[in-house]
Amino acid sequence: MSKTIDQSNTKEKLLLHAADVFLEYGYENTTVRMIAQKAGVNAALINYHYGDKETLYLEVVRYWARDAFQNFPLGFLNDPNADPAEKIRTFIYHALICLFGPEGRGTGFGRLLVHEAAVHPSAVVQNIVSETIGPPTKAVTAAVAQITGISDVEKLQVYTACIVGQTVYFYLSRNLTKELLDIPAISGSQDIRSLSDEIYTFSMASLNYLKEESEA
Repeated sequence: MSKTIDQSNTKEKLLLHAADVFLEYGYENTTVRMIAQKAGVNAALINYHYGDKETLYLEVVRYWARDAFQNFPLGFLNDPNADPAEKIRTFIYHALICLFGPEGRGTGFGRLLVHEAAVHPSAVVQNIVSETIGPPTKAVTAAVAQITGISDVEKLQVYTACIVGQTVYFYLSRNLTKELLDIPAISGSQDIRSLSDEIYTFSMASLNYLKEESEA
């Protein structure tokens, strides 16, 4: 059956089939044989292209990460002359885009975060998550320090986590927020923009208060 697959797209097709299996069963419970069965190929073909399950999983994560972060404005976030408040706004919006996708359906990377955070966490993906979300998160920390005038590293990490955490919460808990708080589900780009503005407003109110406290 593997001979019927267009070889020019074989690796990408294997990635997509593997993604479905990893999300359903988790990294630990997934086997190469299960992926091969899903893809309709011999397991040897997967070993030929990726070597082993861990390498395949990491490539799945990288594939999703590239897709989710391809438009992340790192250049702006790392610009020392850019307005720090606008950096916060930009980060929040693009973080939500990475999670929900442009039409609110969710990206592969967003689905991965759900699985890693709440279903089947795995150690092998931590470095890639750090590589992808790490640089923009560090930019947020620098912006928070610039806005508040706070230099305490531990405090800055907590405040950054509060900003990042809001974006992740609305994705991970999207069903709960709809049922418990009557917040409408994200269904498109305009909803993402509106939520981004609300998180930004809340975050900046907190940061400006911290600035006043620091100056006092």
